[in-house]
Amino acid sequence: MIETILSESGLDARDAVMIGDTSFDMEMARAAGVAGFGVGWGYHPDAALLDAGARLIAPDYPALLQSLLEWADE
Repeated sequence: MIETILSESGLDARDAVMIGDTSFDMEMARAAGVAGFGVGWGYHPDAALLDAGARLIAPDYPALLQSLLEWADE
């Protein structure tokens, strides 16, 4: 799914982030070569997201927004 979105939008994988709440989301991000940002208010526990490749876990929306802003500045 992510590869299709990248292809259709013309984005490079390094310019994309997958935000998700399951280990499946993080596995999909890793497989597509994009950064995976986990959110701590979803279905899978933080440890499962990290084990699946999450670059970080945001505990709430403000932390997610801050992480995205910092990532964009890298």
